[in-house]
Amino acid sequence: MGSTTTNSQHSFRGARAAFASLAVLCALCVALFAAPQDAQAKSYTCPSVIIDATVQSDGSLSVVETRTFDFDGTFSAVWWNFDSMPSEECELSVASVEVVSREGESADVSSAESISLPEVAFERSWREEGGPSEPSYSLDEDYRTVYVFDDVSDESVDVTLRYSITNFVQVYDDVAELYWQYIGHGWSVKSSHVVATVHLPVPAGASAAAGSDVRAWAHGPLDGTLTVGNHGTISMTVPSVDAGGYAEVRATFPRQWISAASAHSPVFHTGTRLDTVLAEEERLANQANADRIKSLLFIVVCLIVSAAVIVWALVIFFRHGREYKPEFSDTYWRDVPERGIHPAVIGRLWRWNGQSDQDFTATLMHLSCIGAIRIDAGSYEQPKSFGGTRTVNDYYITRLAGWEEKVAGSRVDKRAMDLLFKRIAPGADALWFGTIAQYGSDHPEAFVNEMNEWQGALSAEVNSYDFFEAKGERYRGIMLGVAGLAVLGGFAWAWFSGNFIPLIAAAPTVVVLVVISTVMSRRSKRAVEIHAKSEALKRWLKDFSALDERLPTDVKVWGEMMVYAYLFGVAKEALNALRMRMPQIVEDEQFVPVYYWMMPHYYGVGSAASSMGSPADMFATMQSNTLTTAQEAISAASGSFSSGSGIGGGFSGGGGFSGGGFGGGGGGAR
Repeated sequence: MGSTTTNSQHSFRGARAAFASLAVLCALCVALFAAPQDAQAKSYTCPSVIIDATVQSDGSLSVVETRTFDFDGTFSAVWWNFDSMPSEECELSVASVEVVSREGESADVSSAESISLPEVAFERSWREEGGPSEPSYSLDEDYRTVYVFDDVSDESVDVTLRYSITNFVQVYDDVAELYWQYIGHGWSVKSSHVVATVHLPVPAGASAAAGSDVRAWAHGPLDGTLTVGNHGTISMTVPSVDAGGYAEVRATFPRQWISAASAHSPVFHTGTRLDTVLAEEERLANQANADRIKSLLFIVVCLIVSAAVIVWALVIFFRHGREYKPEFSDTYWRDVPERGIHPAVIGRLWRWNGQSDQDFTATLMHLSCIGAIRIDAGSYEQPKSFGGTRTVNDYYITRLAGWEEKVAGSRVDKRAMDLLFKRIAPGADALWFGTIAQYGSDHPEAFVNEMNEWQGALSAEVNSYDFFEAKGERYRGIMLGVAGLAVLGGFAWAWFSGNFIPLIAAAPTVVVLVVISTVMSRRSKRAVEIHAKSEALKRWLKDFSALDERLPTDVKVWGEMMVYAYLFGVAKEALNALRMRMPQIVEDEQFVPVYYWMMPHYYGVGSAASSMGSPADMFATMQSNTLTTAQEAISAASGSFSSGSGIGGGFSGGGGFSGGGFGGGGGGAR
């Protein structure tokens, strides 16, 4: 049986369709956004970087760096590059390299065995490919690059590199300066969850007050933080450093703390340094704060735009989408919703203009009610596939004399009669339900087109009443368009700038727009009144048997109301109640043409009797199945063939390539 769609179902289906459209759009954006990553045969990430450094009293820097590598695919080497040093006198030396397998990115490594790798002499050919046969590490002194060789495949490992750099701290007449790029710009992947700690060489009994004895600054991502402890410890945290980015620390402290350096050490310089450092850092801090203000303003603007769009959508809804309140408020209505309007048009209004298989069935019931056709049961012989015949019990529709005058004022009725008796059974005055099904099977494209033409005629009839305000529909399309643009714009901005703020700000806006768009279709005031009466009629058809009131005695009125009982899904309840309260109506010959559509018919005797469902049920089912089969046949025919200040706080953007920290470089893997 064809389904009847309620108002809530219509809204749900509209929301589902809208969300599905946006979901497809989002999926395409995500696929585009992720394509470069997916195209790679193998990849790796650095989900964690922990660095602990100690400044020695001779000006050297000792570092322990543990970097987690999460490999997707097979790799044979990783490397660190140290291509920037304060002077040529700096020497890099590696104390040890240790490797721990995590066997999964989040695995606990506290109990895992750490493997200390041996050092091997470096060969130049290893810069491009290859390496020693066994896990080991090697130092390329010419390029100041440390290679770690170990074959891994689809696993996560921690690599701990212990190294030192001599003559790293620079000493002036007033202060000693550490300027260290602990995450170099040469890394080819993002470094996530970076934690770095620097221990200054505070002599025993010496003061290490932050802001006076010790000043420190950090450069790099603006969401990083720096703290300076009172014991000469500088701590930095950075959520992530993008590939090609950097993170660095700059600190000044008393020159006397570099007490073990030789008097002739290259770390000593004449002249003062602190004023220059303070001036540079003041400029960088001002620039960073300006960038933060710009970022904050950008966020505020995104939120304001998002809120403004939401407010606009709400205003539009209350002006052009909120349903009118009907003047009719009675519980029951005891007549057709409105005289002169075709029942199928009322059905469309009932379903918010949603099509249904019931539209055509209700039209045939209406044609029976006005005396244009008659429905009867009978049987015929049908040939079998392998010879012989079989008896088929079926219903047939008969065109009655004078039907032209009875349908002359309705394009819906006239088009239905033409479909049955000019297209499917040309020249005939009667046709079986089976004939309609066979026609759909033999001529699928023609059948679908003709049913669509009839639905088009019904749509034209519905539109002639202006039941649905066009302005609401236009705004519904605008809202969905704005939602789509917001999604595309957010993804595009994230793609080109790496900034997800617009996408995040757009998310609630898109949700609100989609939700509001599903309820923007507003019915006219007349349509609201008709719908209110339809609701009241449905309640009365369900309840009239229990009401203590005088029932209508006009058989014609009952016949008309039963068409609506079918459309509203209460036909069986209404017929049973009518049979009990007013059996004379059911037995009246004028009522039979409509009543016949709703009652099953039986053939045979006793328990062996066979039955057919009601004509209305059978026709709606036959129509739906025939349309589905026809559409599948069309799709199959048209388808393609298959084929296979220095006391802490936030970071500034400074330093970097121009006068930035030393020791940086980067690294990679292959």
